[in-house]
Amino acid sequence: MEPLNIVLQEDLTMRGGAQIWLADCGKRLAQAGHTVSYILPEDSLIIADVEEFAKVVKYTHAQSAEDPESCQELFTETLKPANVCVTLVRQIRGKFQNVSFMAKCIKDAGLKTFLISKTGTFDPTYKTEFYGGCLLESAPPQCCTVTIAEFTRQAIIEAFGIKPEFIRTIYNGTDTDKFQRTPEMAVEAKSRYPIEEGKFVVGSIGRFVAAKGQKVLLHAVKKLIDSGRVPNIHVLMVGEGDLKEEIEKMVTDMDLTKNVSIYPFTKEPFYVFEACDCIALASFLEGLPNALLEALAMEKPCIASRIYGMPEVVIDGETGYCFECGDVKDETTWDKMAEGCADAIAKIAALDEEGRKKMADNGKKLVFDGHDKVKCFEKILNLIQDKAKEAKSAP
Repeated sequence: MEPLNIVLQEDLTMRGGAQIWLADCGKRLAQAGHTVSYILPEDSLIIADVEEFAKVVKYTHAQSAEDPESCQELFTETLKPANVCVTLVRQIRGKFQNVSFMAKCIKDAGLKTFLISKTGTFDPTYKTEFYGGCLLESAPPQCCTVTIAEFTRQAIIEAFGIKPEFIRTIYNGTDTDKFQRTPEMAVEAKSRYPIEEGKFVVGSIGRFVAAKGQKVLLHAVKKLIDSGRVPNIHVLMVGEGDLKEEIEKMVTDMDLTKNVSIYPFTKEPFYVFEACDCIALASFLEGLPNALLEALAMEKPCIASRIYGMPEVVIDGETGYCFECGDVKDETTWDKMAEGCADAIAKIAALDEEGRKKMADNGKKLVFDGHDKVKCFEKILNLIQDKAKEAKSAP
């Protein structure tokens, strides 16, 4: 393939999953023989990751927020040789919103550079211009936004009136090699998370914050015990967060100490999944969480709130069950949500061995076929390279 020039940009300084993804993306493109540059804040924590294989152009957060135009020449000069610019959609800081600013630099200089932005969970506080700025008026399109779930794509189109051809879905995917069950993993899981034999174990992994809905899950567990529908239920909660002590107190106050175990955050969640019969996410706010994909890859049926991207993988009766979500700010909606969560758990607990195996097989197939990390990453790399080639050959 003919070498291309590709610029990648991120406005946040942290080194989280999205930033590591952007660093890996650039590395793969450089290994394919392309010229790669990054535009990053001067205190970005991924500079050390990328400067071995790419040129890094730095700007200051304070200056860009106060006076974006003072950065325009720097950004434009970096973009001039670029066939494609890849960036991550971020909230506005002062007067600076990264995607719309990149679009302005491209249009003002009359560049052919194609702008690709990537976004995660749908955020209704965002604005139309965050997804392509002035290039949303281009024909043929000179920009597109990649969403990680089809729900997010549809929500952006409907909320902001953006033409469908400017938004496309490419799932993030999960590391299917890492999340494959082995006999050794089963032994280690029992050692790390010892739970009495004969229990129906429901896993809950994530930060202890209101949006993750652990309180709702506890109320669902209480309903299942009191009603006798799943008297042998045991919830394995794993994570850290501001509400952890409050959750621990709830367990005691609700007389659930024999039915709930709480463990610290782990970087090896596959042992958590292995220890469980199913995984529950009673969340009020989620995109398409990796925990679901990882659990399904490990043949675990899932229970999830019917919000955002989760119903795309938690398919009722096939890979698990969804239930209606309440309002995190209105506790009067939580009881109905907990009842729905309890019903979903009870349905899986009632499955016979053949039924659970079929659901486990369905989940694994769904993830390995459509959500494998390597395959999904190849899709976005192909998009970047295809758009770069188009831009390079444009008149």
